[in-house]
Amino acid sequence: MDIIALLAIAAIPTVIGTGQAISAQKRENEAQKEKVKFGIGADLTIDGHMEEASGVLIDGQMFLDHSKSPVKGFPFSGWYFMYPGEEQHIGLVSMTSNDPPAMGWIFVDADTRAVRFGGRKDTVDHVIGPWHWTPNEKYVSLRGSGDGFAAVRADEEGSRWAVYWDPDGSLAQQTPVDRYVPIGLKRQLALGINSQYVRD
Repeated sequence: MDIIALLAIAAIPTVIGTGQAISAQKRENEAQKEKVKFGIGADLTIDGHMEEASGVLIDGQMFLDHSKSPVKGFPFSGWYFMYPGEEQHIGLVSMTSNDPPAMGWIFVDADTRAVRFGGRKDTVDHVIGPWHWTPNEKYVSLRGSGDGFAAVRADEEGSRWAVYWDPDGSLAQQTPVDRYVPIGLKRQLALGINSQYVRD
C-alpha cells in the first residue's frame, strides 16, 4: 500500500468529523434563528390606500393597524417556541404586555378561525401549529403553508380588520367581498438581522 492511499484512509475520520460538525452548526444556527423576535405586517388596501399594516394584539385577538383603520393594541413581538404537548409542534408566542410583562400563545380559533392569543389553557382544542416560515423566510406559515390568511373587517363600520386563517376558503364564501382580503403575514425582523444565513 503506498503512502497516498494510507494518507487518504487516515483522512477519512477527519472529513467525516468535519462534516458532522458543520451539520451540527447548521442545526444550532437554525434553532437560534427560531428564537429571533419579529413583528408581523401585511399589505392591506383600505379606501384605495395600500400600506403595510402592522399586527397588533388586543381583546384576545390579532388585528391590523392601518392608517385608514387604526387599532391601538400591543405590537406583535413574537418568536417560535416548542409547544408543550404530545404533538411537539413549533408554536408561536408573543409578548402581549410590557407592564406587567406578559407573554401569550398565538393560535387559531377552531370555530371562528380568528388568529387569537392567550394562555396555554386558552389554546386547548384549537389550532396551535406547527408555525414556521415560508421557504423564502419572508412570511409566517401555519401547517406548512403561508397561504390562507385573511384580513376580515370585524364590524359593519369597518373600524377594525382582524386576522383570520382560512386555508379552505370557506370563510371567504360566507363573507362579503368588501370585508375579506387575502393576505400574507410578513415577518418583520429587527434591523441588522438576516434570517437567511442558514442554508442546507
